[in-house]
Amino acid sequence: MRITDQRYLPGDNRYSTQPCLLGILELDRDPPTPAAMRALERRLQLALPGLRRQRGLVGMRCDEVPQLVQLVQQVAMELRRLAFNEVTLGFVGVVPRMRGRYRLVLPYSARAKVAAGSALAMSTQLVDALLAGRSFNLKAGVARLRALAERRATPRHGKRAYLMQTARTILMSVMPSKTFSMPSIFSVSMPSSSAAASS
Repeated sequence: MRITDQRYLPGDNRYSTQPCLLGILELDRDPPTPAAMRALERRLQLALPGLRRQRGLVGMRCDEVPQLVQLVQQVAMELRRLAFNEVTLGFVGVVPRMRGRYRLVLPYSARAKVAAGSALAMSTQLVDALLAGRSFNLKAGVARLRALAERRATPRHGKRAYLMQTARTILMSVMPSKTFSMPSIFSVSMPSSSAAASS
């Protein structure tokens, strides 16, 4: 499975009054068997104990959404909770006339805008790995999400200071360090007319 498209929608869109991340998930295989899904859920609940709390926060736009798609959305929301301390509602639905593609909608805060997209992509990697019986370094993944969110949330004082220093350096290069001034006409003593006549 993979995320084929991601779009950041402004507030008051067709899905929510809040800004949203719309992701298109493509399933590139047949749905897992019920036994494989049960094993996947066990592995995910061991890796993400808070996953059960996300089950009721995913709404469906139709009845044709596979359980695997719902699970990817739940994992994305739990990753966001762990990384950004964000709890939100999510929606899943089909993409009309495109078999095997599904919409995943997640509202996001300004702080975690870019990291929200990374959380959704990471959820597909985690589900794919556990479905195939591979390991996944979840701790490192959550740390990457936190670092990405903090980097976006931190004001760029360093860049601003660099630009100010650059402007100061440019001014210093075009302005002389010492300025020369001509004396004012009021400070110059002019000879009187009688002194000029006598000379």
